[in-house]
Amino acid sequence: MNLTCLELFQNELTVSNINTAILMKDGSNLSMIDNGFRLHLYKNYKYDSIFDFLQRHSKPDTIVRFTDDFKFIYYVVFIPQQFLKEEESPYFIIGPFLKMRMSAEEILSILVDNNVPEQLLTDISLLYDSIPIVDNIAVFESLIINVVYRFFQREYTVIDSSSHTSSLLQTLEKPQTVEENSKIAIASIEERYKVENQLLEAVAAGDYKRASLFHQKFITYYIQPRTDNLIQNTQNFLIILNTLCRKAVEQGGVHPLYIDDLSRRIAILINSTNTIRELKNIESDIIHKYCLLITNHSMKGYSLVTKDIISYVDFHYMEELNLNFFANMFNLSKTYLSNLFKKETGSTLTDFIHHVRMRKAITLLNASDLPITSIATACGYNDISYFIRVFRRTYGVSPKQYQKSILHITY
Repeated sequence: MNLTCLELFQNELTVSNINTAILMKDGSNLSMIDNGFRLHLYKNYKYDSIFDFLQRHSKPDTIVRFTDDFKFIYYVVFIPQQFLKEEESPYFIIGPFLKMRMSAEEILSILVDNNVPEQLLTDISLLYDSIPIVDNIAVFESLIINVVYRFFQREYTVIDSSSHTSSLLQTLEKPQTVEENSKIAIASIEERYKVENQLLEAVAAGDYKRASLFHQKFITYYIQPRTDNLIQNTQNFLIILNTLCRKAVEQGGVHPLYIDDLSRRIAILINSTNTIRELKNIESDIIHKYCLLITNHSMKGYSLVTKDIISYVDFHYMEELNLNFFANMFNLSKTYLSNLFKKETGSTLTDFIHHVRMRKAITLLNASDLPITSIATACGYNDISYFIRVFRRTYGVSPKQYQKSILHITY
């Protein structure tokens, strides 16, 4: 197994979009407990006493829920020794997160309680906007308990910090000096842009699984709404996402004609949708469709000749196409052209032409009830028997059998 049990456990919790970390015994990553918030806020801040607090409150087979003095919420899972590396402590931190978005007045009240200057309200508000929201603590807690049991085969008890007089970080000695040039806003914005870039890199690579994970994290960063209309705000966000993905797949080597077609269809869909539920469905679909665009149409790294051939086949697949046709088009020898195309794409030119035509055939079979002869002609096959042979070789069934299967017709 390439990943340890603890790493798999950590990966599973990424569905919550909340930071997780196993604290090191040497304290080298203690600032991860609040994403370095206090490190940016205070001069010479030290997290050293956190271990004292955890040793008092976090015990074997327990999951402790804490709320700190800035109203950030955390869980600490005590990990059994056999699952730890030598340099790791048993304290697995999940958080920080919030129950709900806080108003400026609520954040200001927290700053006053913590002797933080009011002029930092704007910067710290940006940080609060970037903290993930868990609006159903009970459901999230059940997820943690179930995952913990599945990986460590132990029954865990959840302990609420309300029974203690101290919260997670109130036990730490609070410095009185706030950094004059706090980098809180900068750090929050940088983190959001980092996740955005990771999302776009995954889309540009056509890696839907990775893109989906970064997308889930990206949407946890709260963006100040432009209007009081929730539907309009959601539409605006989707338009931004559509534009970002457009640029990503362009970098991924997709022909602009394909990009423009998909982008236009998505834009029309966004503007014609007027319910939050349907808009949310479009949001996840945007990532998926752009990743598919990369999978089906990326030409990154190909020579200009190969790119031109691919584009021509994609848009003229119904014409008479073969190696001789393209050799004449580019004034190249058939041998050279054949070897170049195979080297760059891994496919022979003939197989590629069939691949494009078969993809079009499947689309027509799924979207229409046209006769098989009409579909064959529309895909560039004048010989119906040859079309059927290629289709069967590609999909394992005849076009008629496939058509019957999608219409739920039995023999």
